[in-house]
Amino acid sequence: MKRLIIVGGKAPDKLDIDRNSYSAVIAADSGYDTARKLGIEIDSAVGDFDSTSLRNELIGKGFVPCSHDKDCSDTELAVRSGSGDYDLIGGGEGRIDHTLELLSMMQRLGAPAVWYMASDTVFRIDAATEISAPAGTDISFFALSGTVHAHTEGLVWELDEFPLSSTAVSLSNRTDTGHILIDADGIVMARVSPDVFRELQIRPVAR
Repeated sequence: MKRLIIVGGKAPDKLDIDRNSYSAVIAADSGYDTARKLGIEIDSAVGDFDSTSLRNELIGKGFVPCSHDKDCSDTELAVRSGSGDYDLIGGGEGRIDHTLELLSMMQRLGAPAVWYMASDTVFRIDAATEISAPAGTDISFFALSGTVHAHTEGLVWELDEFPLSSTAVSLSNRTDTGHILIDADGIVMARVSPDVFRELQIRPVAR
């Protein structure tokens, strides 16, 4: 089972997820405020608790803040607190240095399977995948590290001649048909709007 990690930064106002589908729910600092807003019960909290508005409540629950002077972000502490796959809530539309650190952390420790933000939902594609979405759906693709070559079918601008990387993004691509096929030699991240993500059908396919 995956873990669910909730961090600071912009997050959805509402999110329909199954709390029981996760092995653990970890809040990183003000991620606890987001968890409370979403009605998600946490199992643990990490960080220095300098940005949460509920510091006393966290301490009252027995969670102990770490030192403010530390070598990694609260989000990295949360990711390192366990192992295996994870989904991420929060981290959107915040300070640019926090965003860059978050992306750097994903390069080093692995990207979430799904990353829920207020204005964006990002999902990881690490195997040949078919995505069902109406024609004209806006979707962007990027790679967090290295150069990734992908074969695609069903996009207005196919990616076969456009290697993806952290500096080469297929920005605001569009679906040309009702189905996208993507098969790549590395991990591809896809961005859609939260409303679109709720309607997507994503399934692995045989190579």
